[in-house]
Amino acid sequence: MKKHHWIVLTLSIAVIGTLLLWPKTHTEDIAINELVGQWHAGGVNADGFEWFMEYTFKKDGTYELVTGTDYTEEGVYEITNRYLDGSIEIKKVFSEGTKDYTMVIVTQEDPDIVMLEGTQLNRIK
Repeated sequence: MKKHHWIVLTLSIAVIGTLLLWPKTHTEDIAINELVGQWHAGGVNADGFEWFMEYTFKKDGTYELVTGTDYTEEGVYEITNRYLDGSIEIKKVFSEGTKDYTMVIVTQEDPDIVMLEGTQLNRIK
């Protein structure tokens, strides 16, 4: 083989390798990013009791839950499954790692609205 054939072959391998590896090295986990932010739900129940809950999901995989009662929660979360209907299964670990809970969040067409166990949460940040 002549020298220019080797150069073309080497450049071709480099270009093809770059094209094959680019998607693997430059993708974000969209599922995590769509949850990041502050989510709020609240209202008044049938007995006239005002309630609210506010989740804050952070990029580092931690979360906080604040409610209208004295109940609060802090821990880590992980997306464990993604379903074809757009719903996301999340495993929360809290109480210093002693408790875990799996919940399903159903996404909506509006990216600032999700449903959590029948309750609509709206993104506020």
